[in-house]
Amino acid sequence: MSAHFGQGFVVVHTALGLYVGRTPSLSYWSKLNAAGRDAVATFPSEALARWHVEVWEGGWPEDERTAGLALYPVKIDRPGGWASIQSLREAGLEEHLGELAHPGWNGRAGKC
Repeated sequence: MSAHFGQGFVVVHTALGLYVGRTPSLSYWSKLNAAGRDAVATFPSEALARWHVEVWEGGWPEDERTAGLALYPVKIDRPGGWASIQSLREAGLEEHLGELAHPGWNGRAGKC
């Protein structure tokens, strides 16, 4: 049984997957480069998630669907505001897990 630290929101991009987190120079996404993580960053509110995207993208797109961005509520089950793979699956986000679900997700054939 995992701990429960409340509810948060995750950012999902149709092509890039789940927003994993960020360093000063790079953003990490589950279908692009999950940075070896097994959990993703959450935001305490939809407003803070949108603000975060605005800071590094210059604004939350007016047409979210066309831009491929969405926010989903998830259970925070890791200290520090992180949601595990299990929590993401429970929230119905399996199709967005990318390399979080399997380290060889984006590897060459035969390298999984």
